[in-house]
Parts: sequence; C-alpha cells; structure tokens
Amino acid sequence: MGRSIRLALGAIAAALAAGQVSTSHLGAIVALGLAAILVLGEVDPRSRTRSFLPFALGAAAIALRLALIPAGPPALEAPPAGDGPWTLVVETVGSPREGTQTATLITPPGEAPVFRVATTMPRYPVAIPGDRVVVTGTIRERPESSYGHYLERIGAVGTLTSRTLDIEPVPPDPVRRLEELRRGAADALTRVLPEPEAGLAAGILIGLRDRVDRDLAAAFTTAGVSHVVAISGWNIAIVAAAIASVTGRLGRRRRSVVTIVAIVAYVAFAGGSASVVRAAIMAGVVLLARESGRAGRAAAALGWAATLMLVADPNLIGDAGFQLSSLATGGLIAWATPLTGWIDGLGRGRIPRWLAESLGVSLAAQAATLPIILVSFGRLAILSPIVNLMVVPLIPAAMAAGIVALAGGVLILVGLPSVVGAILAAPGWVILRIVVSIVQAAAALPFASVTLGMPFDLLSGLATVAALVVVLVWRRRRSRRQGPATRVGAPGSHDRDAGRARPARPARPMHRAVNLVLIVAVLVTAGVVAARPTAIARVSILDVGQGDAILVEGSRGGRLLVDGGPNPDRLLVALDRRIPPWDRRIDAVILSHPHEDHVAGLALLLERYHVGRVFEPGMIGPGPGYAAWLRELARPGAPLRLGLAAGDRLSVDEIRLRVLWPIRGRVPTTPSDGGTGINNVSVVLLGEIRDRRFLLMGDVEEGVDPALLAEGLPRVDLLKVAHHGSRTATTQAFVDAVRPRLAVASAGSGNSYGHPTKATIDRLTAANARVLRTDQDGTVVVGFEAAGLKVRVDGPRPGRTAAPSASPPAAQ
Repeated sequence: MGRSIRLALGAIAAALAAGQVSTSHLGAIVALGLAAILVLGEVDPRSRTRSFLPFALGAAAIALRLALIPAGPPALEAPPAGDGPWTLVVETVGSPREGTQTATLITPPGEAPVFRVATTMPRYPVAIPGDRVVVTGTIRERPESSYGHYLERIGAVGTLTSRTLDIEPVPPDPVRRLEELRRGAADALTRVLPEPEAGLAAGILIGLRDRVDRDLAAAFTTAGVSHVVAISGWNIAIVAAAIASVTGRLGRRRRSVVTIVAIVAYVAFAGGSASVVRAAIMAGVVLLARESGRAGRAAAALGWAATLMLVADPNLIGDAGFQLSSLATGGLIAWATPLTGWIDGLGRGRIPRWLAESLGVSLAAQAATLPIILVSFGRLAILSPIVNLMVVPLIPAAMAAGIVALAGGVLILVGLPSVVGAILAAPGWVILRIVVSIVQAAAALPFASVTLGMPFDLLSGLATVAALVVVLVWRRRRSRRQGPATRVGAPGSHDRDAGRARPARPARPMHRAVNLVLIVAVLVTAGVVAARPTAIARVSILDVGQGDAILVEGSRGGRLLVDGGPNPDRLLVALDRRIPPWDRRIDAVILSHPHEDHVAGLALLLERYHVGRVFEPGMIGPGPGYAAWLRELARPGAPLRLGLAAGDRLSVDEIRLRVLWPIRGRVPTTPSDGGTGINNVSVVLLGEIRDRRFLLMGDVEEGVDPALLAEGLPRVDLLKVAHHGSRTATTQAFVDAVRPRLAVASAGSGNSYGHPTKATIDRLTAANARVLRTDQDGTVVVGFEAAGLKVRVDGPRPGRTAAPSASPPAAQ
C-alpha cells in the first residue's frame, strides 16, 4: 500500500481525534479499522518504521489546519428558543411529503447564532436551494430515533414544522441562475415522461433527488440500489466512460482532458454540491486508474484526494457521504478488475464484456461500502446483489435515453408538437419503466430489507469487515502461491483478460444497434397499445392520501377530473399511470369545494396537462393550495373558469352528469368557518351511464342530506362516500335511499381523524354495500360494462406511513 494511503489514514485518525466521537463517527472508525488492517497486511515488516512517517505527516496536517485556520461561529448544539419568525436560507430540499415540502434551512451567512434545522413547510410557494424564507414555529430537539441520528450526522439541531411560508426576493447570481436552469431541465423532462419516471430521470441526470417520488425513493433504498437515484461517483464514471468512448481516437492525454472538462461541466449542472464534488473527485481517481492502467497511481490519487478534502474540512470525517465515496472508490480500484474476471470466468466467456464489467464495478462498490451502510444506517438490503445485477446494466442506457428525452422536452417548450417530444422520449420511458418495475417488485418482497438496531448494526459491520479481511488474505496468499505469471485479473490491471485466454469475438456494432432498435420498438409499441383508451366508461377513485381525486373517463377518451387531493406530486403519479404522455388532456376539472385536501393538488396539474374548462362552486378557499390554484388560473392561456350549481348538466362521451348541490346563489364568497361552512358547499354529482348510476358526494355533511333527499335520490351502483367516511356524513336515511352496490371511501393511511369511521362503514355494510377504502385498497377503478360493474384495486402503496391530514379539523 502506497505512502499516500498511509498519509490519508493519519489524516483520518487525527480528524477523529480532534472531534468528539459520536454515533456519526462509528462508520469512520470501522472504515479506518478496515483500511489499517489492509495496510498492515501490505507493508513489509522491515519497513514498518518508515511506513509510520506518512501516517504521522497526515495527522500533523490536520492538526496544523485546526491550529491555523479558526473555525467559523460555533454552531448551536440545542435548538434556539421561541416561535420565530425565523429568517433562514434553503440549503437543500427533499422530496415533497403528503402535500408539504421538506427542506434543510440554515442561518444566513454572517448571522449568528449559526444553526441548521430540518423543516416541513406548506407545499406552496415552491422553495428551491438558495431561497431566503421566513417560517414560524417552535424548533424541537432531535428525536431519539434513527431519524434523530441522521439529523445529528448532517448537523441539524432539531426539526421545525411551519404552517406559513414566505419567500423573500434575493438578487440573482450565477449559482441561482444555474439552479433555475437545472429546475427548468427537470420541468422539460416532465413534459415528455410520466411520473415517477420523469422524477427518476431528473435524479439520475441532474442530481435533483427531491424530484424523485418519495415512495419510489424508499423502494430503491429497500432494494439496495439507492446509489442509482443520487449523483454518485458511479454515475459520473458512466459519463466519463461515455465521453472516453466517443473520443477514443484521440491520444490518451487529449482524451483525458476532454473527459475531465466534461466531468466538470456535468458536476456544475448537477448542482456542484459538496457531495457531488466529492463524487467527481473520486470518479476522477477511477478515470486515472483506467487511463493509466496502473492501480498504484489511482490508489495514490485516492489517498491524496481524501487527505486534501479532510484538510479543507476536518468535519467531513463524520459525513456518511465522504465515507461511502472514499470506500466505494477504493473498492473499485482494488476489486473491480478481479471481480470482473471472476464473473467472466463463471460464464466461461459467454457473458458480454459490458455486462461483466458493470456487475464487477457494482459488486466492488457494494462490498467496500457494506460495513458503513450497516453501521451508519443499520440496514441490510438482502436482495441488493440480485437487484443490482438486473438494474445496473440498464442505467447507462437510461442516462443516454434520458438525455434524448430532455431534448424532446426542450423542443416542446419552444413550441414543437407534443408528439415530437413523445417520440424522442419513448426509449427513455420504456427503459426507466423497466427499472422502476424491477425495483418496486423487489422492494415489495418480504424481508427485502432488514433493519438492524444497536448493537446488531455495529456487530454486523464488524463481522462484514472481518469477512472481507479473511477473503482478501486468502486471495493474497493464493495469488502468491500461484506466482505473478498465473494471477488472474490483478487489481488495476488494464486488461481484465490478463493471464487467461479468451476466444476473440468479432465486434458487430451494426447488428447490436439493429437489435437494440428492434427491442426498443417492440417495447414502445407494447406500451402504446397498453395505454390506449379502453372501450368502456370508468370511474377511478385515486389513492392520493387524505383527500379526494376522481377521474371519470368515457369510452371514447373523454376525461373529467373531480378534485385534486392534497398532494400535487401524488396526483401526478396517479394520473400519469392512466394517461399516456402523448395525450395529456383533461376536458374539464371540477373543484368540489376549496378545502386543501381537494384543491392543493391542482396547481401543478395545469403545468403538466392541457385542461379544457374549470368548474367551481364559487367560494374562495383560505389555504395556500387554493391561492396557488388561483395564480395558475390567472396566467395567460389558462382554462376558462366557470361556476357550477344544482341543475347544471355536463357530459363526458356517453356519461351524463347532473349537479345536485349546491343551490345556485346560496354559496358565500368567503366561508363562515374553516370546516362545515366549506364542506357544505361541495358540488354533488350524479352520473348516468345507460342504466347504471354513480354518485360523487364531495365532503357534504349530514346537514345537506335532507335537502338532497327532498329532491329525490335514485339507487346507485357506485357511491363515493361523503367526507372520507366521517361520522358527520352519510346518514342512515341517505343510505336507505341510495342503497349503493359499491361504496368507496377516500382516506389517507393513518390519518388523524380516524376516517373512515366504523359507524359509517357499518351503515353501508348493513345495506349490503361492498365497501372499499383507498387507504387499504389503493386506487379503485370501476368499469361500467353492459354486464355490470368491473372493479379493480391497485393495492396500497408500498412503504406508506401515517400522514398528516391537509384538511382542517372537523367533527368526527
């Protein structure tokens, strides 16, 4: 092992000693132990005295850095007191969660006291990194849980839930312009790709992990392929390999320069955050190994890179990203080539080179980082090797196809027909859909991931280190017995077939290209056929959490959306599963009433879909979601906004809709209260399809039932239960009148209101109604066929958690 690695080990040890060792440093300690064991195994006993000198120099460099460069203002260890308002800067943003947005906020530069806080804020207005925001609320201490340990690792003093959000104007600068450019690129992807594939493409290509659907991100973590979602050294290495292959005719130096310039540009476009820069540095190390053909140079570069980064910021020692990047790069340098040769040997030369190399790289990185994952995160993804074997080979193609899809999205933004973008995006859609399907299927399997608590996480990490050491020692001794002439795939060997004869296979790039085009064409055709409109009318009660969103579709492709739920991101995922990206059209949107759990999801809808008309009862909602909805409707080219009242009639192909409530002229402009006063202006719709009927009740409560009964209510085949199944709605007299064959309650999993209540469900089941609920059954799709109703449920979303409700408190 070279002197630079021992230099890095000294810097690591000094950085650990300089700080207070905590749970966030356990991973670094395990990594240091593994590296030290490996170093001692490589050092000649006669030179161990001399080998200590680089170790001492590394430690001295950290000590000198801490002595000469004063630290900034001390960060708070405990949350500051008070309820705010707090004026802070958005440092990072996370995936939206159940109608809210999450972010890490930090004190503005130059202000004290310095602290960082994990914040949950209203979904609107949308905040991006660099925004200066004003939030309110009490900052609470970190919880005693795995989440609390995560907050400790990132330096957050606690958590804050703010019911208000104001964004102050900030002067534009190059960093903000770049962030806006990145967000614009992500928006271009959404023009041509459905969700969650569009968000996944934004995560892989641009580093916008907050655009990745939260449920999908959890599935990637459970399946052990979360490195695919975030920009890592592996993603950057793919970019470097692609550039190097295109510039293969250039000399080695010119090729390296072009590749490095491309990496720098990609890093800037990916956000240039500390984690991405670290990934680029480590990817540069791998590039050095590939271009030089010598592992020694790459190992030396890795040692110097780690040392210099620690000298620049000794606090990196407790950063899990630094630990993972360093060890993953070391694993690639040391083990990727022998593992590739081993995989090739298993296949007896029948495994394609690109596949063997992809799997070798993935397994090397996984093996090197497994101890850190076990210790720092307490999680073991049992299926990770198998899922990586299936997913990793698809990612380079997904990135390339994603770039083409991005170009298609840009063309649509400049005015070209959407069909052009859809054609360009089709290969990316297919490949990303395959990746998503594999990961979701793997994550849904029992025991796909095992959570380890203390002390089992630490013991498992140490056991993994011991196992790796045993394997490495055994391999080293075996190699020494074989002799240098017979070693297979020595670390850093540029030729992975060194020491083993392999029959040459003629390269047939044209045949491969034709086969690839044919495969993509078949898959795209299958996707288009599967997405074509069905020949029957359907009503889909969408699983959007604690709220309502109902999609009504006619047999000839007409579409009507009633409400948008509390979460725009969840709504788009649900709609994009049912509406192909080349036909993003909704003929009309009806907002039943302006509560946030019905309107907050609609603002982003107008950015993604072409909406013909918008109907409302006429009341102005008090929440931020309704304000965002009004802002979108005020934009040029927005759909026409109309009122809706009892007696009005609409149609969607053969579906006839009649408005039963509210009474015209009796809807106040502003609500009298935040609960019943808004619920009871809900638009109630009676739909008829030949001799079948369905009734959509909005959130009307028991006070409206007598008026509806007085007008006469027919028996219905499908009932969307009023107010999520609360006890203050769906009276016995109402149930006796409509006697539904199927009743569906739309509610969020674990909602704080207890919706739907047992009393309401009992009333419906006593009337011989089949009762389904979106919190347990997922989206419910009801097809109105000549022979009767055809009911299909999607099943609950995997990994869902109890979510706060977006609707205001109401009586149960």
